Amino acid sequence: MLAAVADGEPTLHVFARFSASTGLSVSNVRTIYYRGRDERTKHNANSLLSATEDQALLYATQAFSYANFALTRSQLGDLVRSLWGKKVGTTWARAWVARHRDDLSVRTCKALSDKRNAASTFKQVQDWVAELGGFLREHGLRPSAILNYDECRLVTQGNRLSVKRVQATDRERANVASTRGATVASLLSFVAGDGAPFLSVYIFRSRFGGDVEAAADFVLSRCQSRTRSSWPRFYGWTETGFLDAPTFAAVMDLFCREWQVRNPGRECLLLGDQLRAHRQVAVVRSALQHGVVCWWLVANTSHFLQVLDDKCFACLKAHVPVLSDQNIVDALLTNQSARDCLLQAAYDAERISFTPTTIRASFRSVGLVPWDEERMLHLARVNLGIDLPSYGVADGARAAAAAVIRLAHDHQAAGKKNVVGGRAVVHRGHIYSAAALLEADRARAAAQKAAAGAKAAKDAEKVASKQQAARDKVEQANQRALATCRMCASHVHRGGKRWLVCLCGGFRVCPACATQSVGKAIMAAHLIGCTRCV
Repeated sequence: MLAAVADGEPTLHVFARFSASTGLSVSNVRTIYYRGRDERTKHNANSLLSATEDQALLYATQAFSYANFALTRSQLGDLVRSLWGKKVGTTWARAWVARHRDDLSVRTCKALSDKRNAASTFKQVQDWVAELGGFLREHGLRPSAILNYDECRLVTQGNRLSVKRVQATDRERANVASTRGATVASLLSFVAGDGAPFLSVYIFRSRFGGDVEAAADFVLSRCQSRTRSSWPRFYGWTETGFLDAPTFAAVMDLFCREWQVRNPGRECLLLGDQLRAHRQVAVVRSALQHGVVCWWLVANTSHFLQVLDDKCFACLKAHVPVLSDQNIVDALLTNQSARDCLLQAAYDAERISFTPTTIRASFRSVGLVPWDEERMLHLARVNLGIDLPSYGVADGARAAAAAVIRLAHDHQAAGKKNVVGGRAVVHRGHIYSAAALLEADRARAAAQKAAAGAKAAKDAEKVASKQQAARDKVEQANQRALATCRMCASHVHRGGKRWLVCLCGGFRVCPACATQSVGKAIMAAHLIGCTRCV
């Protein structure tokens, strides 16, 4: 309505049109319009922050969020206190975020490792987007020929099954039966860009030992008929319950056969992550022979470029705990086993979550179908903290950022003074005091220093011994050369009176050569020419 009025349309016409389209009365539409107009322009005089301070704080909070350093509510209060000297708490911060709900929200954040937030990854994403875009333009693939696959663990944690129940007042603690912490299987899903699930593979755990076969109990979904709205499900077993290389090779063979049956003579693009089991040369070669081109995402970018991670698996993990809890209640009320309730919930959640609307929205969200290079690069910038948007305003926002960084630096410096680390040999079932641990660490450090000194001395002794051995070897070679017969060069003098030896000891002739006139002549020539012998 505000936009229509700003374009010049009379307010009465706007009220009548929106009243007819929404079913609300004209008076209600008028009230909504004026309230919305006032909220956009008016700043409450009773607010703790002025309009300028409020806007600066909003921009600073958004800037930190875009850089993957989202602030907590306590940090928000510290920021206001350090900038403007106004003492606020987490309650005020919660209300302030709610007041700016169009621009801010409080979400549960997942901690990522440093390598998944590295700026160097952005260059790889740029190259990957350019290569994939060229491939798609060259081959002209339809959305149904662009597929994505990924794994998801079907597991429930304790807090995911915390539900509200009606209990008697005399119950001290309200507990419910559940499959807490139960891991059922791994789900490997294949979906296409046109919104159609292609196939699903459930990987269960079984103990094979050293054999190639093992007995395994199983429970399968009853919905096995192939219709236009369903897709085939397959099942496999491994030692760990995770996908391994041989199992993935079998899955790829199955996928290629299914693709050839459904789309004979056509090629497709299959996108996945860089798990080692996915990158097998034999598997890729076999897939190419069936017209399946395997393509992998850039390392450490699956949290924003993986299609299935965007909405499909998010919906799946949201539905599994709810359906599992419902199945457990039904099983207990009907005196049935609750052992397979989580698996039954996984089947139902997969059917509910993998709808064409959800799958198409996931492909569109990452910019894959339809192809949107700017969308992919924007996701990379936002998630990797590159080229953050600048808002033009805000000296206040800059000051806010500096204040947060300064507070974090002060907290870290103060924390380092209070923490002392070390290493000690500990025993199971023993309790140690801090003094004992520090003493053990000092003793270990002293022992390491002494051992290092002893090792250095021993190494130096070894080096000196090797050098002396080399010198001795050279001396032995020289002495052997001096003791060798100068005529035959094969006999070595080891003592004996029949050898002809000069006074200097550097010229010798063996008895066999000394009987010859040539040997005597050579010895005489040496005696004439050697100054020491003369």
